[in-house]
Amino acid sequence: MSVIVIGKLAVDPDVMRKLWAERADDFVAIRNEAEAAGAMHHRWGIGDGYVRLLDEWPDAASFQQFFQNQPRIAELMGAAGVTAPPEFEFLDSADVPDQF
Repeated sequence: MSVIVIGKLAVDPDVMRKLWAERADDFVAIRNEAEAAGAMHHRWGIGDGYVRLLDEWPDAASFQQFFQNQPRIAELMGAAGVTAPPEFEFLDSADVPDQF
């Protein structure tokens, strides 16, 4: 069973939008490395004064190892001005009749 990873980054969403546009190649490179490491899905959501990361990984340990050992992620968080350590929640995924 896989895990759903929900992360919250304290950052100005407008700065993140600008960084996504200006450093798209870096984000694509990280995506490719994440897929090679086992990531199954990845999305971003925009909130008021934060962004959320929504991922699916085979297990929490795989995500944590990738996140902690990918120096480009730390560099991009610094460039974005993330103001606090990211918060992560790990949920067991469930295969249920109404999913799509």
